[in-house]
Amino acid sequence: MNALTSREAAFPDRAPPFSLNTTNLESFVQANERQLLPLEVAPLTSTFYAKLRGQDLLRSRLVYIASSPVRVARTPRLAAQTNGDHTFKLVWQLRGGALMTQGGQTIRLAPGKMTIYRLSSPYRLHTDGDYRALMLKVDLADMPEWRRLAERCEGLAIPVDAAAHAALAALRVQLRWGSDPSRGQVEDAALELVFGSFWRHQRERLYHAPMPSERLTKARRVVLERLADTQLAPEDLAYALNMSVRGLYDEFRRYRMAPPAAFIRELRLEQCYLALLDATPQRCSITHIALEHGFSDGAHFARVFRKRYGVSPGDLRARGRPYA
Repeated sequence: MNALTSREAAFPDRAPPFSLNTTNLESFVQANERQLLPLEVAPLTSTFYAKLRGQDLLRSRLVYIASSPVRVARTPRLAAQTNGDHTFKLVWQLRGGALMTQGGQTIRLAPGKMTIYRLSSPYRLHTDGDYRALMLKVDLADMPEWRRLAERCEGLAIPVDAAAHAALAALRVQLRWGSDPSRGQVEDAALELVFGSFWRHQRERLYHAPMPSERLTKARRVVLERLADTQLAPEDLAYALNMSVRGLYDEFRRYRMAPPAAFIRELRLEQCYLALLDATPQRCSITHIALEHGFSDGAHFARVFRKRYGVSPGDLRARGRPYA
């Protein structure tokens, strides 16, 4: 008995991955619609070829695509067919490149980068070179923690770190092995890894995103170093920056920034947001997180947090996943 026969005997209900190799554009468009979603596709070279391989996991659809350069459009009409705004596509760029535009923002995807975007929003994609990508279509309606993180990372070209690379490797195996009893565990582990990568990327951006001036960069550093200080005020920022309070306010107005007090509160809330999304097992209580970031009153923290993000701290932290 060969290896394939042994696997089929062990898992008789195993559905084999879908596979297509074609030089026919219409066949590729139809297969892509069945495997992922409807798109308008136009070749950018005289010779067209495409390879597509897809596999259902328990809560998502995994697809590998290789093709000659194409122009892809998810038009407003097609995007409107998406059921709700909670379905996302996670993409690992493997070879070649792609220029993606969504919501007026354009990013360049090169090998070693990944992105996530919402399928209910129109987008355009121009691929080049020997284009190859692994895509995961996932519905995050019942995963509020990950959905909020996906929304924050939407449309960004994010480096593939060790965790995201491990997730990629685990998922690629599923396309060779097909459906088996462990696929749910593999899927869970891969999602945990990649969303952990997103969390670290967001935290890094909070600390190192470019600021419009050197003084504002220093102001951010001062706030982040003194987050637990409930008495931190604009006067303290002015003193740390060796300028008058009036000069501080002028600096913020010059670059159309929120006033210093709102700037301090926003950084506190951003840090609390990321702390609530921390996937480590031993997480602090919500009250502890609030106190640790300069909020002296838990109820007040909950009110301003909900007003800022449209979700309570408890709801953000609660995964609410049926398989948890």
